[in-house]
Amino acid sequence: MHEKRTLSDLTFFKIVQEILSHYSWPRTCPAICCKIADINLDENDLNTLGEIPKDKIESFIEDGERHYKMSPPCPFLESDKCTVYDRRPTMCRLFPFNITTMPDALLLFPCDMGGSIFEDYVEYSNNILKRPVPTETTGAFKQSHSSFDIKLNEDLPIPMLL
Repeated sequence: MHEKRTLSDLTFFKIVQEILSHYSWPRTCPAICCKIADINLDENDLNTLGEIPKDKIESFIEDGERHYKMSPPCPFLESDKCTVYDRRPTMCRLFPFNITTMPDALLLFPCDMGGSIFEDYVEYSNNILKRPVPTETTGAFKQSHSSFDIKLNEDLPIPMLL
């Protein structure tokens, strides 16, 4: 039998935490992620969070392992602020990065924080690495960020953008 790994055990979690240590969340964050996205949970998250309303959590089996998710809006969100920030789920600790099943891929949500990180990545790649980011990559991110802004301003539900 193999030991069950959690999200925080994965290498990319540590990398993302290092990246995010250089940023702070904008005070004007409207917490859209907490209102529209399922929040994947592992056993550690369940133990840390404690009581979760039963209508907000779903348990399912995938690849022979039990997984959990909370349906939006997050029950720990009050006035666009997280009431469990110091013990928030691992997936929330990764945001604005998003987990993907694609190998060697880490998605970036096109909110203002994601935009700042992407701009820094482009500057670093262009000026330090001397390897320009492909135009289709910057174009795709700009398009998703623009779509995010438009939908946010129209107060429409925003699907997770891949």
